[in-house]
Amino acid sequence: MSDVEVIIDQDETLGYERKRWLYLLGLPLMWILTIWVIFKKKVLHIKPKINTFWFDGLSLPCRQIKEGAGSWRALDIIYNFGFGKQGGIRGKVSDYWIGMVNAQAVRNRLKLVKRKLAKAIKDVAQREDEIRLWSIASGSAQGVIEVIAELKDINIKTTLLDLDQTAIEQSRKLAKKYGVEDKITFLVASTSRLEKATNGFRPHIIEMVGFIDYRPHAQAVHLIRRIYELLLPGGKLLTANIRPNPEQYFLKWVIDWSMIYRKPEELGRIGIEGGFEPENCQIFYEPLQLHGVAICHKNKIV
Repeated sequence: MSDVEVIIDQDETLGYERKRWLYLLGLPLMWILTIWVIFKKKVLHIKPKINTFWFDGLSLPCRQIKEGAGSWRALDIIYNFGFGKQGGIRGKVSDYWIGMVNAQAVRNRLKLVKRKLAKAIKDVAQREDEIRLWSIASGSAQGVIEVIAELKDINIKTTLLDLDQTAIEQSRKLAKKYGVEDKITFLVASTSRLEKATNGFRPHIIEMVGFIDYRPHAQAVHLIRRIYELLLPGGKLLTANIRPNPEQYFLKWVIDWSMIYRKPEELGRIGIEGGFEPENCQIFYEPLQLHGVAICHKNKIV
């Protein structure tokens, strides 16, 4: 065990999604479709353009999620999908799959991260006139930008760093939409250039959500250790990881979305091996308990 405190967040005011039973009953369908796709890919050695008619065949949004799996594009669809807007069988298929437990949980994660990030900013604002916030592997940074817009009266200097030019372009559009362009610096760069990119401008808060889902343990620990060194004394890291769940093989084979799934103690161990003390870390799970948001402090929690 990592000795990191684990908390299930049940805050009703956040409007968390909690629809489990329909998808628990639908697991046999998921398994059948998954087995069929595995058979095509591994036995027949087919690289299908459409994995299955019942997912990316009938539904254009589902196809777009599959094609953008692991990127900001897929998350953008999941975050902002308009349920019930398309009629007919195609609309019902889209509504069903984009309502699956993993999709609900990632929307829950967005709500949880926004609340915890806002709290971290307010905490720093009590002792600092200017808050330095970095978002690493930021993607579209929808959550970060929405929080900055909600806290316009606080002096927040934000840097968004992502290797994907299209992600940074999307961030610029969102920042313009919310009127916070003047608070944000946009950088197209990889995490390997993190120290150079900060250029001595050490942050109070670093947000890195969704990135270590794709990094093996040693790489994740190495990155967290570098982040620990970059943070100012009293600084905070917000990161996250997905947990093993019954839908993960459907994600891997049908949606082509492979991730590294970690239990709470594994996520906690990454933070500890990265330099944080166990008593200075907490992991918050959204109610479906698929996504854990780790908050680690570079000093004792008070």
